[in-house]
Amino acid sequence: MFQYIVLGSIGSDAGYWVFRDGHWEHVGGWGVDALREVQAGIAVLKASSQLRTPELAQSIADLVTKAIGPELADHAAGGHTVIIT
Repeated sequence: MFQYIVLGSIGSDAGYWVFRDGHWEHVGGWGVDALREVQAGIAVLKASSQLRTPELAQSIADLVTKAIGPELADHAAGGHTVIIT
């Protein structure tokens, strides 16, 4: 089963949206600072994918994954998760 998580400026409670079982569900409770850090990390990953040096891109991906991976894992709930920003 695929799960889609949509991050963005979507409300004052800093929640996010998840597409599960054919419908969208709002999930609140993700701290504003943590959400901003995850969004910034994903932006860095997106930018690093444009680098021509594979070793550099991989090094950046490793650092970002180490920094935001645990935060994402808490919200991704396993399985196949696609994050949309």
